[in-house]
Amino acid sequence: MICGWLFDVYSLDDKIILWIKNKKIHRLEEQWTPCLYVASDRYKQDRLSKNLKIISLVKNYEWVNKIEKVSDLEESKVLKLTVKKSSDLARLGKTIEELDKFGVYRLYNVDIPPAQSFMYEHDLFPLGKYKIQDKWIPQSSIEETDYTLPVFTTINLKVNAKITRKIPNFSDKIQSIQINDVTIQSESEVQMILDCVTMIKDIDPDFIITKRGDSWDFPYLAFRAEKNKISEKLVLGRENIPLRMPKRNGTSYYSYGQIHFKPTSAQLQGRIHIDLSNSFLWETEQSLQAIFEIARTCRLPIQTAARASIGKCMSSVQFYNATKRNLLIPWKPTVSEIFKTRMDLLIGDRGGFILEPRIGAHENVGEVDFVSLFGNIMLQKNISAETINCNCCPDSIDKVPDLGYHICKREGIVPQSLRILLDKRKKYAKLIETTKNKEQSKIYLQRKAALKWILVTSFGYLGFNNAKFGRIDAHMAVCAFARQLLLQAMKIAEEHEFTVLHGIVDSLWMYKKNATTHDYEKLRDTIAKNTGFDLSLEVYNWIVFLPSKNNSDLPVANRYFGANKDGELKLRGIETRRRDTPKFFKQCQYDILNLFAKCKSVSEIKKSISKAKSIQNQYEKRIFRHELSIEDLAFTNKVTRGTGQHKSNTIQADAVNQLKWEGRNIEPGQKIRYVINDYSRKISHRVVPIEFADKYDAKRYSELLDECCKSILEPFEN
Repeated sequence: MICGWLFDVYSLDDKIILWIKNKKIHRLEEQWTPCLYVASDRYKQDRLSKNLKIISLVKNYEWVNKIEKVSDLEESKVLKLTVKKSSDLARLGKTIEELDKFGVYRLYNVDIPPAQSFMYEHDLFPLGKYKIQDKWIPQSSIEETDYTLPVFTTINLKVNAKITRKIPNFSDKIQSIQINDVTIQSESEVQMILDCVTMIKDIDPDFIITKRGDSWDFPYLAFRAEKNKISEKLVLGRENIPLRMPKRNGTSYYSYGQIHFKPTSAQLQGRIHIDLSNSFLWETEQSLQAIFEIARTCRLPIQTAARASIGKCMSSVQFYNATKRNLLIPWKPTVSEIFKTRMDLLIGDRGGFILEPRIGAHENVGEVDFVSLFGNIMLQKNISAETINCNCCPDSIDKVPDLGYHICKREGIVPQSLRILLDKRKKYAKLIETTKNKEQSKIYLQRKAALKWILVTSFGYLGFNNAKFGRIDAHMAVCAFARQLLLQAMKIAEEHEFTVLHGIVDSLWMYKKNATTHDYEKLRDTIAKNTGFDLSLEVYNWIVFLPSKNNSDLPVANRYFGANKDGELKLRGIETRRRDTPKFFKQCQYDILNLFAKCKSVSEIKKSISKAKSIQNQYEKRIFRHELSIEDLAFTNKVTRGTGQHKSNTIQADAVNQLKWEGRNIEPGQKIRYVINDYSRKISHRVVPIEFADKYDAKRYSELLDECCKSILEPFEN
């Protein structure tokens, strides 16, 4: 018998491999392969079972009863095809689809990763604790928040090249390999690679942490090993499988109107590789605890959870619930949108409610926020693709405001999936309030924040056209409820003689002369009681709503800054919050804002303006004394066009072209970092990529620093 935590899980040919972590690490394997399901008329399904191409990929087939579509009330017979090897699943799906015109064969469970399918079927989750003998006996629950984990061993790895040009290239030989504080160096490149493999094997770490492992360290190592004809010896995982060069560099894709780039992941077997530059959760929360929480709650292998988009995390929770419902997961969603007239679209497709802010500085302002509003609307109002205008409950009294759609009485798969996320987030909030241990409280905060990101995007994912259980009508229904709730909250505030200063989707800022914190708390409780939704409250000593940079008469919904009663800052839309702002500008703005945060009123801030300008002057002097590192002055931009795709001479194009001349191609969605080199130039080299920047334009940085400081000083100088 083994007792420990499920550490890693992956498929290998006709087996599933599971690693269990306790004081040691244990490898288990089971004979198992995934299956897909085919729905069609019986004649077409019979033909499939006799097709030679399909027989060559299938281990066995059987007729089973499944709920085919999420809106179906009864099960129907479908053909279950179990593949011989896990890697054949997608190939089998494509083979069947090509046999006839689209829609004749309806395919299900084709693109679910085998490791996830195995965990759904066997009710397992990563980092869950189990006793394993003849069967898996759970020793922990996925609903737990105060769970313990085993002690993991971790190493940091970095591979350095002998640079022959300005930036490293795969054709450059290895200069050194760093593992923690140890530097592996040798005249022989082969020896360095072999020493790296040996050292990792001797340390036997659970985690290998890199800063650019997916895009540089691992592909570069694999390329150099191949060049030196020792590819078979480059084994970095616990399975005897060599690390290979990826077949492609990565993928550019659009999400929420922005282009992103995702490098091909370099995943190990039995050992976890975390690339800090290719992990959304690390970028936002800087924590392995956030990754662990997502892996557990969403039933995703840890390496997948570290790299997954938030939509993928949400999908995994839905896929698990679908499996437990005996519901099939469509390969290509076909749920159609409800027909709408132009007037229907005008009324329904309006998004969230936004009330323009009153520009300027305000004192003693209260802000109420609906807690996880969209997630709670979906849960409490039972919003899901199949619950909007269902066929089974036309007499339902639950209606969507403005749209008039009726809502099903049966629980939808989306609210069912959100329940665990919302419940766990509430539990973490209570633990953070009651825990006296600061380190433990920090862990709870990181886990809670990870769940927040899934809940934030769960609403957008509901309207995503490729979401398996999404539908634009459900997305519009959530917006309709949100508008109704915010308007209801505004009405209650005004009835209690509060003036609403600003409103945006799920938040309201309001003011009442001489109102106390108790008055604001009383108002929050009244709104919560009348709406049935929980709200949080923040009371500010002062807050500033900023105008547009292009037109000082136009307000901007998401540009403001303020300090609450405890002197804590809340910042939105200003330079300090922007990811493209250099560290130097951010620090200057922070120092000025921290000075303002100590002030209890606008009049006190006005008295401290001279000190704020003194801070700005000190930073400006550092620019002209050339005391600053290039790193602190670097701008970070995500390029919308890759190498060779720019049609005009923009700053981005300038930086991308310089990288191209040094042998590096940039794909759309990738980030580049550059320093302003000589802004007076008209064509090229106004900026220089940080990889080979050695000076900066002090005059231009001084001008930009002044603009940065003006955005927070000007509101108090008028």
